[in-house]
Amino acid sequence: MKIYVAYTGGTIGMVPSDHGYVPDAAFADVVLQKLTQYSTEHEFFVHCYPELIDSSNAAPSDWVAIANDLQSKWQEYDGFMVLHGTDTMAYTSSALAFMLQNSSKPVVVTGSQIPMFKSRNDALDNVYGALDALLEGPNGVFLFFGGKLIEGARAHKANTSALQAFSSPNALLRGELGIEWNWRKMHTKKGELIQIPKMQNDAVTLVPIFPGLQAAQIESLLFPQDKEGVVKGAVLLTYGAGNGPDANPEFLALLKKASDSGCVIVNVSQCGAGAVSAGTYAAGSALVQAGVISGLDMTYEAAFAKLHFLIATNVSPEVIRETFTQPLAYDVSV
Repeated sequence: MKIYVAYTGGTIGMVPSDHGYVPDAAFADVVLQKLTQYSTEHEFFVHCYPELIDSSNAAPSDWVAIANDLQSKWQEYDGFMVLHGTDTMAYTSSALAFMLQNSSKPVVVTGSQIPMFKSRNDALDNVYGALDALLEGPNGVFLFFGGKLIEGARAHKANTSALQAFSSPNALLRGELGIEWNWRKMHTKKGELIQIPKMQNDAVTLVPIFPGLQAAQIESLLFPQDKEGVVKGAVLLTYGAGNGPDANPEFLALLKKASDSGCVIVNVSQCGAGAVSAGTYAAGSALVQAGVISGLDMTYEAAFAKLHFLIATNVSPEVIRETFTQPLAYDVSV
């Protein structure tokens, strides 16, 4: 089996500098050596990106660059590993899942909490686990971390310091690595659909709800001063089962104005698990009346990436609102 490894940056390959840890271009050689030592039966190629990314600086344009890189190698390789920083890894795995829908080949995104250069690290376990998933597991886009194989569009970064940094709050794991792999079988996937649209970094925003919220505090997120009109999409981070301050008419009027202006606003809960049920409480119903649609049990990372993807494919706001909760990459429960 031929495996292509894309080293995009991140903690896994960082080394000390005068300003803290920084990505190391020489890390590609280290990874190749480790992979070859682990398995001599397979062929590996490790590509170090010319401009390594600290994932805190990652943008939707980087998702597109990674997807285009994989697509350019699609016919040459049998499986793909993406080494990535943990801060925005779940955003990237979600975006790749939407762009490489029903992938006919395995794509696994991974990284580490501790750099590989340290004697005690989680980097090798994650790289070897991701490799095992590529060799033994199903096709599709996944995130592997701390022994867990998660659907790419279901992953959520849940812990800043634990070696198990990611969870799958609203979906079962696709696989779990112990002494042996424990796989979860899935229904047969539909035909592969690779669609990599050009994404605008400023097309979608995140809008948090918090106690004492004033409309003026979030107006610039929906109607940025440096561009004409409204943003094309927004993920509204709400309380509980999708609730917001229904006794705040200025806030609701702002949402209605943005929605009427063409912004697709998706309601996603701030809670780590569970689903939005917008009509259960009056506070949620008010958001529906303001034009906000439900994100059901999607993670905010997946909702953000899905909005970017759909907007970039030039789907109209009306169609996005009507179809947003239809799963594209196992991203939402139906």
